Amino acid sequence: MSAADSNPTSGPIVVGVDGSTNAHRALMVAARLAVALDVPVIAVHALGMMTSIDGRRVPAAEHRDEIETLMHSQWCDVLREMLGDRWSGELVDGNPAVALLGAAADHDASFIVVGARGVGGHPDLMLGSTSHQVIEHAACPAVVVPPIDRGSASDAAEAVRRSLVQ
Repeated sequence: MSAADSNPTSGPIVVGVDGSTNAHRALMVAARLAVALDVPVIAVHALGMMTSIDGRRVPAAEHRDEIETLMHSQWCDVLREMLGDRWSGELVDGNPAVALLGAAADHDASFIVVGARGVGGHPDLMLGSTSHQVIEHAACPAVVVPPIDRGSASDAAEAVRRSLVQ
């Protein structure tokens, strides 16, 4: 039995990132969880047909380089601050849920962390379609971080940490 087999939380944490406030909260939870578990984080952004940059909807393919720069220079700043070089970013073409689930499978992830709603989420939904699909189909535990009006990211990270040590 390898060390990875004996420790189900030895794989990286995969987290969805799209520049939204909810994704930033998910990044904070993923970073805190990664520190507690001593594992790296893989931030995944799914590049669909349209994307949001600075509050405006633009064709994603035409802005791929700009989106990748934003992801590495701004969106993931909390990962850089908390984890140093123990994180990486992936820009994946396609559906966000499929991209997250694929990255989790490819990297044998310990957890997938997503915000309850990203830039495309409808405010009336309890969960966004991405988070709903992830929790329905993930082969590893999935953490859905609630929006800011439902508690702090620190509280969410602490709740996950507590559940791991019990």
